[in-house]
Amino acid sequence: MSGIDPQWIDAASSSDVGLVRSVNQDAFGEFEDGRGSRLLVVADGMGGHQGGETASRLAVEAIGDIFTRSEGTLEERMSRAIETANERVYQCASADSALAGMGTTVVAFSLGEGGEGWVAHVGDSRLYRLRDGTLEALTADHSLVAEMQREGVLSAEEARVHPRRNELTRSVGVAPVVEAEISRIEARAGDRYLLCSDGLCGYLEDDEIREVLGCERPPNAVRILVDQANARGGYDNITVQVVAIPDTAHGSGGAVSETEVLQSSSERRTEGADGQTEVLPSSPKRRAKGRGRDSRARRRSRRLILAGSVASALLLAAAALWLLLQGG
Repeated sequence: MSGIDPQWIDAASSSDVGLVRSVNQDAFGEFEDGRGSRLLVVADGMGGHQGGETASRLAVEAIGDIFTRSEGTLEERMSRAIETANERVYQCASADSALAGMGTTVVAFSLGEGGEGWVAHVGDSRLYRLRDGTLEALTADHSLVAEMQREGVLSAEEARVHPRRNELTRSVGVAPVVEAEISRIEARAGDRYLLCSDGLCGYLEDDEIREVLGCERPPNAVRILVDQANARGGYDNITVQVVAIPDTAHGSGGAVSETEVLQSSSERRTEGADGQTEVLPSSPKRRAKGRGRDSRARRRSRRLILAGSVASALLLAAAALWLLLQGG
């Protein structure tokens, strides 16, 4: 894991209302704690249009707040962040009858210096990893159908179309206390990670996801995955975050050059009136680092050119003076 710097990962996010629903109840965020660690989080709200939208937003805000401001290990901060999100959503629902019963799924992925990774999740939003061409789900859905599948009662094909596939056994904000599933991830150079709501993984096959993650840089990958989910009907909100860890400590993921990563990651889109949200974030520190190196290199180059010009002028002047004296 050594040599992985979270400031150099390439990350992109996109959220879309889909083609059927009128409100996007998904929310997402990317956060930095100022100490070298980064966090990405996706939440899929439920409980009516207003309730679901409120629950997912509150959860993402709470998780980002605790992650960036609290002390402790990444594991401790991830656990505390989910607990706080649950408390805030539950208290808000209890105080407003219009929001009663609201809740949200959560999947959060943090990466610290040296490549220490942690995932925390509640519900059926997922984290995938693509490593050496193999796609693996790093989270297990907290849903009735997923449990039936793990027990061998249902096949994967039966689970995909089961009428109760959306029933969760665990969610954030529905009860006073929730138990998040938290595990450590051994991140490696070259890994690709995907966080998503079930509006994506519920409609795309693993092979389709693997192909996009393996061939596309994060900004392109999130656009393509959202478009593919919409092409399948867009029956649900779709939220996607893709993270690419560079193949080397200070190179880019895949075959992309450092310059291409810096250029693409400087793009940014924000939420529009059509309910679509797309963000292509990069670490501001990373962009600043890149610009700083380029600027210093240009300054050194200008100084060398100037010094060379002055030296040439002095030599010409000395030669002219010598010829003048010789002629005299």
